[in-house]
Amino acid sequence: MAPSRAVLLTGASSGTGLSSGTGRATALRLHRAGWPVYATARNLEALRDLADEGITVLPLDMTDVDSMVAVVDRITEEHGAVGALINNAAYTLIGTIEETPIEAIRRQFETNLFGLSQLTQLVLPGMRAQGAGRIVLMSSVFGLFGTPGRGYYQATKHGVEAIGDSLRNEVSKFGIQVVIVEPSPILGGFIPTTVDELKIPTEGQSGIYDEFWENFVKWHEAYRETDSPKGTGKLGVRPETVAKTIERALTSTNPRIRYRIGAPAVMLPRMRWMVGDRLFNRFVRSFFPTP
Repeated sequence: MAPSRAVLLTGASSGTGLSSGTGRATALRLHRAGWPVYATARNLEALRDLADEGITVLPLDMTDVDSMVAVVDRITEEHGAVGALINNAAYTLIGTIEETPIEAIRRQFETNLFGLSQLTQLVLPGMRAQGAGRIVLMSSVFGLFGTPGRGYYQATKHGVEAIGDSLRNEVSKFGIQVVIVEPSPILGGFIPTTVDELKIPTEGQSGIYDEFWENFVKWHEAYRETDSPKGTGKLGVRPETVAKTIERALTSTNPRIRYRIGAPAVMLPRMRWMVGDRLFNRFVRSFFPTP
């Protein structure tokens, strides 16, 4: 019996916050290429357009293990196992290290890292039993270094990098391949136009970073335009480009360990290695908004 090709995709809706839209683009691309796609999100209403395309949509909350078990069981009943897991669900917590409430940090890690880990654990037995499987972990260029204003989000992506590297060598003997995808900043999606839209947790805010947050919003404006981006927006990538790379990661007989998408994701790790930490830190302070 051939191994399952069923794809479990998390975070398939456009969502809120600084969402990129890569989940939706990936669901559509894989479905149109003939993959049996199970697109998931907390809110089924947000997946209506994917259901209209004929994609199977299911509710899945990355902080609710029962919902994860239900989805994995459904796919296992229909296909024998989850053939590919695309761990895409995540959200961006905006806030400084000093003033972000601990409870908000815990919620960030519950979704972006702990939920990802639990769902991965749930699909592995089926993949191991069939002797095949592929796990795609969505990281980011910000899984490679940190910038002011979203350190806790970036910490979760650093964690994804470590989990991917450990998992790859733990499960390779079972025929399971693990891939990390590192996109550069993604164009379109939700780009804030005001500080209020950043949804910074209000508890504990002193006002000392107010000017920084104004600059933070202005910096992101370059990534709003998808057709003809200007300035730093030219360094961004489109959700459809990320979806194409994910498809390549699923179809390649010998996938890369990491797929780095866009010039920043390719060049910045090399730059950091070449110039050293102090000069790279100067670059971060000059390029990104800094208090």
